[in-house]
Amino acid sequence: MQIKTYTAQSMRDALSQVKNELGRDAVIISTREVKDGRFGILSQPMIEIIAAVDYDKGLYNTHACDPRSPSHRTGYQTDPLPEGDDQIGISGEIIELKKMMRELIAASGPGAQKTNPLRDRLISRGIRQSLVDLILRKLGKTTDMASVKDILSKLIRTMEVPRDPVWVFLGTTGVGKTTTMAKIAASSVFNESKRVAIITLDTYRIGAVDQGKIYAKILNIPFFSVTTPSEFKGTLSRLKDMDRILVDTMGRSALCDEYITGLSDYFTGVAACKILLMPVATRDREMDITMKSFSRLDIRSMIFTKADEAATFGSLITHNLLFRIPISYLTTGQRVPEDIEPATTSNIITLSLGETA
Repeated sequence: MQIKTYTAQSMRDALSQVKNELGRDAVIISTREVKDGRFGILSQPMIEIIAAVDYDKGLYNTHACDPRSPSHRTGYQTDPLPEGDDQIGISGEIIELKKMMRELIAASGPGAQKTNPLRDRLISRGIRQSLVDLILRKLGKTTDMASVKDILSKLIRTMEVPRDPVWVFLGTTGVGKTTTMAKIAASSVFNESKRVAIITLDTYRIGAVDQGKIYAKILNIPFFSVTTPSEFKGTLSRLKDMDRILVDTMGRSALCDEYITGLSDYFTGVAACKILLMPVATRDREMDITMKSFSRLDIRSMIFTKADEAATFGSLITHNLLFRIPISYLTTGQRVPEDIEPATTSNIITLSLGETA
């Protein structure tokens, strides 16, 4: 008798492995849900099937009755392998397997978390439902808010001030790139005594160049407006003695593929920290679309803007856990340079979940 174990993301995939390797004469000894521990809290449940060929049921029953045997301890049940995919919906054995899987999912999957009083509270804070269920499942039935905050404190990624001399501000229309750049420029000049210059690529938006010039004049720092990648790289060479060069970019829809391609031409061969700006109140769908588009530019850091306009702050946690890009700053209003603060794990958790346990 040959017994083998197969693991896959779905029952169908696991059964396919059994058929391909052991053939249609194989029988299923057991099925269960197991954990894929490679990704920590973001790991997904897997399906494990133990199957056999040349199966001697009498020998198995004798072995299964032995209390020392692993089969006895785990309570294996045998099922013949279905004849083909067309039999999956009507085979009694497969119906039994589906029933078993529903029980497993009900016991350990997202459905088991619906009775947890923290679930609705976390979702109401703006954290994506699938992440809430995953966190609660990992923590178990005795989860409380303190436990949630503790595990988040280990997972949330933040980033101190980038060391790169060139900072590029990216984002869709209206996210606050120019204002945020001005806040950082002012702080760099007045609080850190940095030699700072501003470059704008945004010659598309009416008034963008004038706005940048005004900020540069107030701060008494160099300002350049460029329109081509070669002009941009030439300007960077002229500013090589600066401590910090802040680059403002034009804003367009994340759905505009030509926009992303055009931006990438500017930064080919340029060592720069590319920072993506996103409003705190961004909905999940828009967040996913934006990240899919801008990820082509090798985003190194996030700035979440317009925190003063958000009713909930769970998007900070959702984004950070899903995309793992560290957060550098949060902006909290229109005042320059006051309404910006460095992002820390503690202030993200406090904003998102509140002060109390």
